Amino acid sequence: MKRTEETFRASDGTVLHYTRVSRGLPGAILVAPGVLMHRRQSEHRLLAERLSELADVVTLDVRGHGDSEGAFTFGQVEPEDLADLARSLRRDYAHVGGLGFSFGGYSTCIAAAEHRVYDAVALVGTPHRLFILDHNFLTTGLARSLPAMAKRERRLTRMTAAWPLTRRVPSELVERIAPVPLLVVQGSDDWLIPEKHGRELFRRASEPKELVVIPGGLHAETMLVDDPEPLLAALDGFFRRRL
Repeated sequence: MKRTEETFRASDGTVLHYTRVSRGLPGAILVAPGVLMHRRQSEHRLLAERLSELADVVTLDVRGHGDSEGAFTFGQVEPEDLADLARSLRRDYAHVGGLGFSFGGYSTCIAAAEHRVYDAVALVGTPHRLFILDHNFLTTGLARSLPAMAKRERRLTRMTAAWPLTRRVPSELVERIAPVPLLVVQGSDDWLIPEKHGRELFRRASEPKELVVIPGGLHAETMLVDDPEPLLAALDGFFRRRL
């Protein structure tokens, strides 16, 4: 297994950093972490090592995160960054899959629906719309998540000061991912993006599609700290079958 640190220049000139974990396989999985997350965190290192058994894994620092330049735009240009990077990966790979966590899932969903750059797509803890003030956040899932969140290796995240007035809605676009296979993974104890968001994405998606609700699962990458095997097994099985 080979780990390399690489860069990619987005269409507006912003330099984005990513890590490629490679075994020389014919397929690749492009991973978009959630907001405030970056590629060097233990969660994403564990994920890359596991999935690299079936495809090379490319984990991106979304703009404004980790080592990448620029500022996070709350979904205005991040889907296009992913689409451009996925296209560039096709020079090296026969198949490219997309895997997004939380807001990274938002961007992955939009890139898949609007740009059709993936051969298989998995969304973990992804909102069906960005208005998420639709539930009570003070749950046992939040209490269980706090220790893992406190231990994370944080880095400064730079965000745009201009909040976008209009944004794309995943549940209005998700049906356009088909006929590319789609996996929606949701933790039943996700305090930030509740289960109903995952079920709504799945309901509106077209076949072929799969839904996995992990009992007791927390929000997005937190599942890779709390109890990683159910999520890893779901992702491993999906990409083995579909990529």
